Amino acid sequence: MIEIREMRPEEAQEVRKLGRKTFEPFESIFVPKPKACYVAVENEAIIGAVIYKYLLVVGKKIGYVDYIFVDKKAHGKGVGSQLVEICLKTMHEEGCDGLSAIVRDDNVASWKMFMNSGMKRVGLDDLIKYFGFGGMLSLTFKTPLNFATGMEFYLDLDGDPPISRKENTWAQIILYLVLTMILLIPSFNRSTKYGIYILLGVATVLSIRMAAGYLGTLFSKEDWHFRVTEGGYLIPVVTSFIGGIYLISGNWYPKTYRRGPEFKRSLGLTSFFQWLSLLLMVMLMQTPLGKIEFIDVLASISAMLMVVSALPFYPLASFGGKRLFDWNKGLYALVLALTIYLVFL
Repeated sequence: MIEIREMRPEEAQEVRKLGRKTFEPFESIFVPKPKACYVAVENEAIIGAVIYKYLLVVGKKIGYVDYIFVDKKAHGKGVGSQLVEICLKTMHEEGCDGLSAIVRDDNVASWKMFMNSGMKRVGLDDLIKYFGFGGMLSLTFKTPLNFATGMEFYLDLDGDPPISRKENTWAQIILYLVLTMILLIPSFNRSTKYGIYILLGVATVLSIRMAAGYLGTLFSKEDWHFRVTEGGYLIPVVTSFIGGIYLISGNWYPKTYRRGPEFKRSLGLTSFFQWLSLLLMVMLMQTPLGKIEFIDVLASISAMLMVVSALPFYPLASFGGKRLFDWNKGLYALVLALTIYLVFL
């Protein structure tokens, strides 16, 4: 029988150890030693935990689910849902004006739990609407959202719930391109010609990549939409100001998630088609067109994004590498090998 209870102070280190074991290496570094925490216990062993805290934003008390994790051996028992349920109930009883969490874009198990609990996926514009610009900054800087690529914000605010507009594909595609162009404005500091080439080059590569991803969705039974994931936006901002390029994350997402190999294939195919489009643009360098300066820019941008898209671990997993890795490890190995060969050798 599984017992859900408050963590005892002497169990904090054990909970942190389980969290670091559960998450990927980079993410595990940030798992804190918990203070407010519920644990799931089976046969006197802790098999899961939810770490939470309270944030004060423009006079509102916001409950925040910091981390939730369950030992892989206990998956499928509903442990995570039980932990979230009691955590949110406690925050309600503590008089919170709202409940919140951030979740990685493809972390189906987590975001379904939060949405089933009444939270909605919201954008920075929604947060500005409810907390003001300063409140949005205060809230997001009290969470990892500003630095966590591919993360999305979930919110349940008392009163009228925020309406998410993140399901409108064309609006999201336009937002994705506009935000990207804004982040690339500092490239004009080098020269006007360089700035124009970078803006047009990135816009072209991203448009082709989005079109290729859409083509991949046609080979599945899922209903898809394009969505920008605003988490980690400060990284491309800072990178741009120091003369580099780091793109925000945007991808094709099924409107309904399910489990199983067929679903993994659907996700993997979209990533594979996106990678193929980048491969073709990199190969332009080997043709007479490669002598054209703008084509050279396209190929360079494509090569950078091709490397990013081949990495399956956080914080770069949201660019598609993890989808491909989870679907077909043999194909992923081929993609990785070709990427290394074409870009680095």
